[in-house]
Amino acid sequence: MNNKKLMVFSTTNLQKILTITGIVMLTSSVYLGDAQAQSLANSRSLLIAQNLGGIVRKIPLEEVALPAMSSAKTATNAKFSQARIELRSDGSLIYILRGQNQQGFEIEVQVTPIGTLIQVDEQIESSGVPETAVKAFKKWAPNDPLISTWRSTRLGEFFYQFVIREFWLEIAADGNRVLIYRKKINI
Repeated sequence: MNNKKLMVFSTTNLQKILTITGIVMLTSSVYLGDAQAQSLANSRSLLIAQNLGGIVRKIPLEEVALPAMSSAKTATNAKFSQARIELRSDGSLIYILRGQNQQGFEIEVQVTPIGTLIQVDEQIESSGVPETAVKAFKKWAPNDPLISTWRSTRLGEFFYQFVIREFWLEIAADGNRVLIYRKKINI
């Protein structure tokens, strides 16, 4: 009986591996973004990239599912100019839409195919950042010139992102949590 369970487990994993491999092989172009990329031997057009465990590729705006686009436009009133799709390591899909809001600031929205907003990042004036987050930024990067500031909304929580030359810092609105990310160089 244990052998039978082991065989089923093994078959299920094999099916998952084959499914993901098939999707990867059908991907014709992959967005490099913050990813480490590797080209397959003897292939000029297929490029595979992993971004935090997922596979990302650029797509035309017309290929974004209507519920996803409608939800993103309704929530942000932005004009989108770029789209990517990400197959996450858990098998879920999300759309990543970039564009500008009515004030002319950059905006990026992550949304599911059925229109559930996951994350909205919008560039903002530094004067719109809470003082607690600004103090945390100055503590961690006291001498670095600020390139841009962003507000990130995720399930009702606000985070502020401070972009400097080689890094960006993500700071919770209350200033109690700071994550520092190193920018990756495009290949």
